[in-house]
Amino acid sequence: MSLYFQPQGITVKASIKNSCLQLILESEQVPDKASSVTFIRQELSTWQPALITTVLIYGLRNNEPFPDWEEAFSLIRQQSENARFLAALRTFKFASVVPYQDVFSAELYSNNTVKILLFFGLFPLSIGLIANSGSLEQTAWLLGIYYASIWGVVLYNLIKPAWFSWRETLKCVVFTAIVGIPLLLLIQQFPLFQLLYAATESNLGLIPQLIGFIFGVGVLEEICKALPVYLFLLRPRKLNEPLTGAFYGAMSGLGFAIAEGGSYSLLYAFNLVRGQSGFGTYILVNTIRFVSLPLFHAILAGIVGYFLGLAAINRSRQLPIMFIGVALAAVLHGAYNTFSNGILGLIIISFTILLFVAYLRRSQQMVAEMQQAELNRPALQPDNSENK
Repeated sequence: MSLYFQPQGITVKASIKNSCLQLILESEQVPDKASSVTFIRQELSTWQPALITTVLIYGLRNNEPFPDWEEAFSLIRQQSENARFLAALRTFKFASVVPYQDVFSAELYSNNTVKILLFFGLFPLSIGLIANSGSLEQTAWLLGIYYASIWGVVLYNLIKPAWFSWRETLKCVVFTAIVGIPLLLLIQQFPLFQLLYAATESNLGLIPQLIGFIFGVGVLEEICKALPVYLFLLRPRKLNEPLTGAFYGAMSGLGFAIAEGGSYSLLYAFNLVRGQSGFGTYILVNTIRFVSLPLFHAILAGIVGYFLGLAAINRSRQLPIMFIGVALAAVLHGAYNTFSNGILGLIIISFTILLFVAYLRRSQQMVAEMQQAELNRPALQPDNSENK
């Protein structure tokens, strides 16, 4: 205070008696009451002295026996920052801040979005718990299932099939991964397909390689993925529209990608151990194999499944419609495999995704066309050969 009042020619004298701070402001002229009292109030509120409850201020001219003015006020003690924080914290109820009763309620777990969040959040952590004791192949399969599940949710919300069944979904996924791929490997041993597969790795040129990828890899793999949709849905007449066929075809494609991803992940690991690839390449190719290619496989199989759904509507042209679906997917598949190392491969995948979305958007129009074609088909003539 002396530092503040000294430039004004004011001398400050202080004393404490019975928790009362007495301040005498003395100068040649009467000290200004308003400014002096305001300053002292602010200073004392900042200091928060523990032994003072009241303040008495006198304004006095030099050598005068009595003050010209006086001011008294009580010192209101403010809480410290910590005390105020703790006081405010006590105003909250624990059950409001942490609604633990809702966390353990059955209603919360009946929500599909909550189930999806729990699955995708906890699945990789669960893999981490067993990864130390599990083999590389088991870990690769589990990761493949995880990434395929993500695409499964995305594709379900994109396609919005008219009919959904967990049982049929699992049948398509498991059949392709467990039965379809071994059958595919067996058929690859036929001389014709051996020749086509050999062309994909030969140095004969781009055209033989493209032919091998389309008529060998593309045709066999797309038929393999379409097989469960045909056996479990089309033949039993459970399939009656293209969006449902597209969904279950896509699920079969994800089953194919899970098994393929597990096999290739082992190959990539061996290449890393042998020094044939670096860590960066290992991470990149695994990401492509587990993330990007499952979607590509699913969409190609979804296109075939879409045409199987159209074939269910227009049974008079069932075989040509199925042929178109498989042929289209095989060409896109083989073209990507041929040009996968360049920008053209990226363009082919982009085109395939957009083509699939276009099919989904115009499904009602294509259903109407197929229904009309089925209504307009020529009536079968009776066979009168026995009457002749």
